[in-house]
Amino acid sequence: MKKNFTELVCIGIACFCMVSAMGQEKMTAGSIIEEKNLQKQNEIELRTDEVEYWWPDSVIIYTAEGYPDYKSFYDKVSLTATYMAANDNWELYGPENTNGWFFRNNASVNFYVRTYELVFVLAGINYELRWTYDSSDEYNTVYDNNGNLILVGISPSHYGNGYFNEYRINYNERNSPALIERYNYDYLTNTMKYEYNEKGHLTLFEYNTINIENQLPVIRDGNFKRVAKFDEKGRPAVIYSFQGNTSLSTWLLEYYQFFYYSDEENIPNVEVENNTPIGSDNKGSFDLDVNIPADSIGNGSITVTFPEGFTQDETNTSLTLDFAGDFELKITKQDNNSWLLEIRPKTLKSATLRAGEAKTMLHVAYKVDEKTKKGTYDISVNSILLETKGGNYIPEPAITVPAEVNRWGVGNEQTQTLYPIVYINAQTIFIQTESVERITVYSVTGSKLYEAPIQAGLTTINAAQFPHGLLFVRGSSGWVKKVLNK
Repeated sequence: MKKNFTELVCIGIACFCMVSAMGQEKMTAGSIIEEKNLQKQNEIELRTDEVEYWWPDSVIIYTAEGYPDYKSFYDKVSLTATYMAANDNWELYGPENTNGWFFRNNASVNFYVRTYELVFVLAGINYELRWTYDSSDEYNTVYDNNGNLILVGISPSHYGNGYFNEYRINYNERNSPALIERYNYDYLTNTMKYEYNEKGHLTLFEYNTINIENQLPVIRDGNFKRVAKFDEKGRPAVIYSFQGNTSLSTWLLEYYQFFYYSDEENIPNVEVENNTPIGSDNKGSFDLDVNIPADSIGNGSITVTFPEGFTQDETNTSLTLDFAGDFELKITKQDNNSWLLEIRPKTLKSATLRAGEAKTMLHVAYKVDEKTKKGTYDISVNSILLETKGGNYIPEPAITVPAEVNRWGVGNEQTQTLYPIVYINAQTIFIQTESVERITVYSVTGSKLYEAPIQAGLTTINAAQFPHGLLFVRGSSGWVKKVLNK
């Protein structure tokens, strides 16, 4: 059964009473075709934009990998904003202006009738979505008793009778748009969803696709999701932008914005601790501490990108005791000398962290090629993406970890470092220790090739007596070093 629109000539618009979806009849868009003579208005506006201007000290836009892309700085005393661009070495990118950071605090839904087109446009969390139609197309609009526009129907004349688009708008108790459904030929094709926090701030603007065959939602290329979070003072804290991915049927982070205020201490959720230098054993490591307020981690992933000459030590990279009981770690080698580290819950239970409590989550170990010279190298911890059990994403900015190579170098290069020092040059093995040792040389297969006591200080051994390849030098105090006999 179809419900007809009843044109009320006295007010010049159509009136419609929206009914519940709990087993009751829905308005069908086919009724648009029956209304051929609706008078067009110049502009029909659903709600007035609720725009706010904020004055954070800075706003930084990060790429999905966590690298800063753009910065904007604000001066709330002089009420000016100076925009800077990371790609231009943070040099001035644009002129000063007298606007703060622009934020559309509420959903905005408008229907415009212009000379050459009809426009249905949605906006929320500083994102706009619009559909345009030919001005010769017929349209119908319906309002509820609160003056909210609850339906826009478009009947493109050049497609003939029976083809139309229809937008149905649902509201929450505050008369703010909550759900917009887009129909084509009575088939639901898209949904636009809005969510708000207890203070009325818009926290979600999401565009989804509906599978026409089974009328179920699917995530596809072109879908988007914008998520906003606010601090305790009601100020914007972070905005995440996601894009749908058809092949993975999931949301992929596109970029995100962090807001920094001078009266608030910004504590990162992920920090590096216990960063150890690379000694004569050619190994280094660091720990990742996490501080996730008031919720528990469901899944997490990070990417570690090493400089040339470095490699992930998968054997010694592990979760800490605080996480190993509830999570498992998966390590996957990727391109560009990068490794993907994923944590996944073993059960529905996961490690809960209270606000302000930091725990070491991950011990990252790596190895360095013997030919890597003394110096400080940068390891990038990027694409840090944690997810709570409730499905909330917590991306974090990338972290640069300085890796100090502090040992004997290549060839005759000598650098100050911790003893013992073992290196090979010109078929001579050089060993320098601080005490008397008994050293043993082994082949790569474990065969003992040489054994002798040595005094404190520098000792040399003729390497020509040993086979070519990797050799292991072991001291009686327990240390083991490896050298390459060419």
